[in-house]
Amino acid sequence: MDKLKRPPSAPSQTWHDSVGHHKVSITIGFIDDKPMEVFMRTNVSHATAICERAWIEALARSVSTGLRHGIPPEVYIEQFQGVTCIPEFTGNAALSHTVKSPTDFLAQVLKIVTNSKYVTPKLSTKDTE
Repeated sequence: MDKLKRPPSAPSQTWHDSVGHHKVSITIGFIDDKPMEVFMRTNVSHATAICERAWIEALARSVSTGLRHGIPPEVYIEQFQGVTCIPEFTGNAALSHTVKSPTDFLAQVLKIVTNSKYVTPKLSTKDTE
């Protein structure tokens, strides 16, 4: 498979939610209106969570690589939904869902951006100058 080349600028959207006592942010970047890159961050800061941050970053990089090599987002959704580290924790009420782990949250975000009713963000003209 050929790797999709990233343009100098790409539109993106960020979602924020809680998993346990941690905040998680997921940014999805789009190329040709398709999700093609993922960035994930968490606010965990204690020494034992350093590996957790590294795992989250590795997950995002792995998914980005797959998406840019043609793996459909639905493959990730199927594999990641329901992965649990915090049983029955209710996340962001505005999104009306339960977040079970950062991985589950990523599946939920990918499900949103692959929905046919989702409108991909566009770059403003000032972003491309």
